[in-house]
Amino acid sequence: MISSPIAVHAASIPPRPSPVASDAAPSRGKPAAAALPQPLDVKAMRKEMASRRLQGVQERMRTLSLMMKIDSRAALRLAADLAKELKGAVKDYQAAGGRNVSAGDMALIRKQAVEAREAQARSETDRSAAEGAEDPASEPVPPTGVDGDADVRRARQAYAAAQAETAQQAVDRWDGIERAATADMGFFDRVKQLLGGLRKARDEIRANAGLSLHKPTEDDWKEADEAQAEVEREVATAAGGVGGGPTSVTV
Repeated sequence: MISSPIAVHAASIPPRPSPVASDAAPSRGKPAAAALPQPLDVKAMRKEMASRRLQGVQERMRTLSLMMKIDSRAALRLAADLAKELKGAVKDYQAAGGRNVSAGDMALIRKQAVEAREAQARSETDRSAAEGAEDPASEPVPPTGVDGDADVRRARQAYAAAQAETAQQAVDRWDGIERAATADMGFFDRVKQLLGGLRKARDEIRANAGLSLHKPTEDDWKEADEAQAEVEREVATAAGGVGGGPTSVTV
């Protein structure tokens, strides 16, 4: 086995005696917590890559606008390529958990997030009221060693604390869902804008094809029509709703 350069370097340095006898020796073969690599959010990375792919389509749409005035056949072929690339970006985004969030979905998500925050505020009020009660530990214990009122107060404080923690978890969950849904909605809004741009470009190419020196062939149109139909279908059938669980939660 090949020794790590870090381990060889560390071995060449004499150990310093610990000033505190009770200090534990460092564990062998286990890196410090600060040195451990942070877990990667694979889905977020894949979404980012799909977004960059979408950005590439958007940039090439400018080239399409210029090409339409020069060469109708080349423009139509480029439109077909862009439709295929757009479909690939949508598929990649969905594979990473992205969803085609509608305005109705977003309204529901925001409603649930607001309700979770309101419930969390009420739970914090209840916890503060429970903690503000007279501290049972400061009260004299009866000779029998049993104080029913103190036990009830302790139970109420524990219950209020547990409710507040549960409410905070719901807030965190819905905040995360809202952030993800906002990003998803933004992605698919851009997709739909590009789809509209491709439709418009195809209409202009068809209208001006007779004036071009390089007219698209029937095969060119067949390929372009298939590519456009596939990306339209990919977007139309993209999963909507709320990802990661049910669309409602009781707090």
